Amino acid sequence: MMTTTTDSAPSALRENSYAIVRGLFDPATAERLREICDRVLAQWRQSPRSDNPPVGPQANYMRHLNDPEYHRDHPDDLAFLLNAVGAPQVVEAIGAALNEEFLFAIASLYFNPTGESQDGFWHKDKIGAEADVSKNPATGAGLQMQIALVPTDDLEVVPGSHLRDYTPEEHAICVADGATHNRSNEMPGAVHVTLAPGDAALFTQLCIHRGRYHTDKLRRTLMVSVKKRAAAEHSLRQRGLDQYSDQPWFLLPDYLNGVTPEARAFFGAFVDFYAPRWRAKLAEVLKYSSLLRTLAESGEPNPFFAE
Repeated sequence: MMTTTTDSAPSALRENSYAIVRGLFDPATAERLREICDRVLAQWRQSPRSDNPPVGPQANYMRHLNDPEYHRDHPDDLAFLLNAVGAPQVVEAIGAALNEEFLFAIASLYFNPTGESQDGFWHKDKIGAEADVSKNPATGAGLQMQIALVPTDDLEVVPGSHLRDYTPEEHAICVADGATHNRSNEMPGAVHVTLAPGDAALFTQLCIHRGRYHTDKLRRTLMVSVKKRAAAEHSLRQRGLDQYSDQPWFLLPDYLNGVTPEARAFFGAFVDFYAPRWRAKLAEVLKYSSLLRTLAESGEPNPFFAE
């Protein structure tokens, strides 16, 4: 049976799997963020970046809202977005929930599809050993903060489920029979997270959760994801950059123009951590670009494409 949520302090996430912050942003800020996200979404649908999920009628999220290509003609929008993502109240709430050092990870947008409506699938995020290296493994490798830009109750969670394995009933829905039942509306103990514009929900990836995506029900949810520093260190050692951490645009000299000192400090830790890998990757690209340019100027056959 589904129930509705009650408010809790950010630190309650460590016991309850989630927490709610009412009025994280005022209505005017939430409305401006919605306008920015609507513009970016329209652009993404026309010209998506290659590392985003596929565009199509069933698409319900996009990554890297802060990619400067989406804001080339709207630099004030980029600054406003970055100031919101790195706002002191955002960082404070996440810090209170995790109680350990963390880094920015990614800014995403969740939205209603243009195709068929569907309830999402119940799951716990698969993060492997990343959770085990943190100070408090029970809260996973980081958390998600979903900020409502329109009224929503489309996030559902099972409180306390991050502290244990699946119950038999949960296993039957999430895992059994090849997960063919994972869109069931009969999840025991699940709650709808009800948010007004400007409210935020924080939840750990290790809890059972899902989203709902209905064509006729507007959804605009800004999601800020963070990763615990210990988990980020483990991931970088094991796999290097991935599609989430590979954000080299932070190296652009004017990227943080108009960003507050507080937000600069938040993103600065992310840049300091990943910049050496971004620079190394860029050096490789420049090496091969220079080689191809030299070959083109020489007029000789390109040996890379020779049989």
